[in-house]
Amino acid sequence: MLTLSDLITEISSDVERDAKSAGLAEAEIPQYVTCIVTLLALALDRCADFNNSLCRWSPSNQKVMNLFGRQAIPMVWDFAEANILGDSVGAWSTCSDYVASCVEVIAPGLASRGHAAQRDAADGANGIAEVLVSTDPPYYNNISYAILSDFFYVWLRRTISDRYPELFGTLLVPKMQELTASPDRFDGDRQKAKEHFESGFRRAFAALRDKMDPRFPLTVYYAFKQDDEDGDGTADQDAEQTLDLTTGWETLLEALISSGFQITATWPVRASQKWRMVAMGTNALASYIVLACRPRATDAPQTDRRSFVAELKRELPAALRHLQQGNIAPVDFAQAAIGPGMAVYSRYGRILESSGKSMSVRMALSLINQTLTEVLSEVEDDFDSDTRWALAWFEQHGFSTGDFGDAELLSKAKVTSVSGLERAGLISSKGGKVRLLRPEELPADWDPAADKRLSIWEMTHHLLRLYSYDRAGDEVTGALLRKCGSQGEIARDLAYRLFSVSEKAKRSLEAQAYNALVLGWPEIARLAREVPEPLAEQTGLFKEA
Repeated sequence: MLTLSDLITEISSDVERDAKSAGLAEAEIPQYVTCIVTLLALALDRCADFNNSLCRWSPSNQKVMNLFGRQAIPMVWDFAEANILGDSVGAWSTCSDYVASCVEVIAPGLASRGHAAQRDAADGANGIAEVLVSTDPPYYNNISYAILSDFFYVWLRRTISDRYPELFGTLLVPKMQELTASPDRFDGDRQKAKEHFESGFRRAFAALRDKMDPRFPLTVYYAFKQDDEDGDGTADQDAEQTLDLTTGWETLLEALISSGFQITATWPVRASQKWRMVAMGTNALASYIVLACRPRATDAPQTDRRSFVAELKRELPAALRHLQQGNIAPVDFAQAAIGPGMAVYSRYGRILESSGKSMSVRMALSLINQTLTEVLSEVEDDFDSDTRWALAWFEQHGFSTGDFGDAELLSKAKVTSVSGLERAGLISSKGGKVRLLRPEELPADWDPAADKRLSIWEMTHHLLRLYSYDRAGDEVTGALLRKCGSQGEIARDLAYRLFSVSEKAKRSLEAQAYNALVLGWPEIARLAREVPEPLAEQTGLFKEA
C-alpha cells in the first residue's frame, strides 16, 4: 500500500527529473523541488478543509462548504461528503487548480527577488536596525490561531516537515508563545491570561521602539470593537464581567503608550470583505482603524484631569466633524473617534487625577466616549421640534408603541403636539397608543416641496425608505435628496445619531439600514448635485413635405 510519505517521495523524484530535463541549474533543482512539493502540500491541506466530518452542505448553491468559513470550528448535525477523485468542489483537481491559479496571480507581481524571514518582534527583530513596522496585532482573546492551525499543521508535518525542520519540530503548533489572552492556557485563570497578553504587547512595542527607522511612524491596524457595557449582577459577577470586558483596544493602547509611543494620527481603512461570514447580517466593523505612532519625547509634559477634559472638548469636535466629512461608516465612528482622543492623551507623560494617581487608559477612553456622545447630541440643536421629539421617542421605544400620555408629555417638552406630529406623517396614534411610522410605511409619492410641515426626520426616513428598503438605487435617492434642498445634508447627521441609538438599544436591523445610508451618501450627494438635463421638446413625428 502506498503511504503518504511514499507518494511525496515519488512526486519529488518526478519533479526533480522534470527540472533536469528542462535544463534547470543543478544548484537550483533542490529549491525548485521544495517549492513544488510545498504548493502540492498546500493543495492537500485545502482538500482536508473540504473533506472532513464537519463540512456542511449549502442548499443555495448546491455544493459542499469547507470547514473554515469563519475563525472557529462549528458543530454540525450532519456532514456533506465531497468526491476527492472527481472534478467538483473539494476534489484534488479543483483544489490543486486553485493553488495554481493563486501562483499565476502572485508571480507576475514579483518583479524583483525578495526575502522573507520569521522573526520575534519581542526580541527587537533579532538585531535588525531601522525597521519599518506595520502590524495587525492579535485581538486579545478573540481568535486562537495556534489551535485552529493544528488542523492544517498535522498534514503539513506529514508531507513537508523534512524540508522545513525548523518549522515542524513539534507534534502540534506551539501554543504558549502565541500572544492571546486565552484563560485555557493558564488553567482558567483570566488574570494570568490578561497579564500574559499585556506584558507580551509591552515587550514587543518597547523592543520595536528602539529599532524603528526614525523617518517613518509605526502603523498599527486594529478592528477590535470596544465594549462599554456595565455589569448588573453581584459584586463578584461584576468584577468577573469587568475583566471579561477589558477590551482589546484598552490593552493595545496601554501597551503602546506605556512603551513610550505617542499616537500622532488615525484613520479608518476599508478592509475586510463585507461578504465574509462573520460580517453577514451583523454590524461587523467595515474598517480597520490605523494608528500612526511615533516615540514620545522623554521630556513630555504632564497635566491634570481638568485640563485634559478641556482639551478634549476643544479638539475633538473638529476632529469628529472631519471624520464625518470623510464619510466614516457609523459602525466605525466610535472606533475612529478613539484616535483623536488618544492623540491628546498620549502627548503627555502623565495625566494626574485629583487623587494624585496617573489617569488610566480605561478612564481616558470613558472620557473620550462621553465627549463623543456630547458632540453627537449637540447636533440636535440643528433639528426642528418634530425631529427632536421623534429622536427622543425613538431612543425610548424605537418603532414600537408607547402610551399616548407619555407622547403628549414629551411633545410639550419639545414644543410640538401629538396631533401635529400625526398630521405631519411621522406617527400613528390610535387607541391610546402612539408609534413612529416605519420607513416602509411612508407614502411612496411623498414630495418635500409640497410638504407644509417638512422635518429632518421625514427627509431622513424617506431617503432611507428608497435606499435601504425599496432598493431604488443611487439615482432615485439622489433625485429625492436634490428636492430636499440645503437641509438634506442634516439628514446624514441624523442618520449617524440614529445608528448610535439603534446600536446601543441592540436594534440590529435599524442600525444596519442607517449605516448603509451613510455609506452610500457620497454617491447619492454627488448625483443630487448634478442638474438633470431637460427633456428635448417633441416637435412632431413627421416632417412636412
